[in-house]
Amino acid sequence: MRNGNPAMDRPETKGPSPEGAGKPHWIARAARSHSLILVLFSVQLSAILSFDYYWRVERPSVDRRIALHRDVLDGSAPYEYRYRILIPKAADLVARALQHFGVSSAQPKIVELSYGRDAFGWAYICLDFLAFFFMLWAGGRLTQELFHYPLALFGMALSCLLIDFTFRDHYFHPWSYWEGAFFALGLLLLYRERYWSFSAVSMLGIFNRDTSIFLPLAFLFYAFPQPVIKSSLAGLVQRRAFRFAIGNLIVWLLGFLLLRQVIGYRPPVFSVETAWKGNTDSWPYALSLNLLLFGPMWLWVIRGIRMAPVLIRRAAMVVPLYLAVLFVIGYWWEIRYWISILPILIPALIAGICKPYVAAASLASKRDAGYEP
Repeated sequence: MRNGNPAMDRPETKGPSPEGAGKPHWIARAARSHSLILVLFSVQLSAILSFDYYWRVERPSVDRRIALHRDVLDGSAPYEYRYRILIPKAADLVARALQHFGVSSAQPKIVELSYGRDAFGWAYICLDFLAFFFMLWAGGRLTQELFHYPLALFGMALSCLLIDFTFRDHYFHPWSYWEGAFFALGLLLLYRERYWSFSAVSMLGIFNRDTSIFLPLAFLFYAFPQPVIKSSLAGLVQRRAFRFAIGNLIVWLLGFLLLRQVIGYRPPVFSVETAWKGNTDSWPYALSLNLLLFGPMWLWVIRGIRMAPVLIRRAAMVVPLYLAVLFVIGYWWEIRYWISILPILIPALIAGICKPYVAAASLASKRDAGYEP
């Protein structure tokens, strides 16, 4: 006994110390993982959008959708659709697989197709979900890497809201949402300097929609030095990004011409006059939709383009060209056209609203080094 205190004579004992004590449980770690949260958030939002798109657009017009889907597959579709083969071909493969596994085995098969209506519907639901997922996830990751994690969640939620508003005035345009996915993936790959992967995404765009040309154009604008002065242009050809951008654009143009050679030409049934007549007759409706889509947010989008990191500033250079083309050859009330450039506009909006984060991102981003004046 020491100092008359029995407790001090007892040997010190420690409680059980199981392996890993003090470390956070894997569920707790997963719950705090920003990457996992972005994936799960993308899954949740994509499921909502897919469900809404099916009930509002696809289900009410299933017969017309089947007819156009079949025309694209057999090469009899009009000029405006006959070269957009990527998603119909993919849907055909998915529907065949679903039919094989008995999704709609009790239904009669669609004429000239080897699957029933349920397999057809589920095939497009799956592809819609993937388009929404890649668009939201890649856009969220890009926003996180450009700015800050909470702003990525905000950008994804806002994108979901705006995408849902475009579910109107069409019945078969699955390529529109895939083009948005390709743009989001392409910008993320550019920021990470994964140029070969970017080229693969760009090549897929050839088979999706003609306006995918603006993705390799965005790469070309991004590849130029900042500021563009005589001394910086002298070594332009030696820049790896510039060589990739030029090569990617050339390959895209060759693929564009080859696709038309293989499928064959058919005179367009849609003309500039047709578009102008429809637009002038319906301009109040078109104006209302376009104003509602972004509304006063345009003030921060325009402001944010000047303040955003280099990638967004350069990619935004394609926006006036894209809108000019659609102003002439598109129907102005078809606001799904905005989907393609949404991965540019959302980061620009965030830049315009959240200036402190933009400043921090510009300082921290290695890709801005040497670009800022």
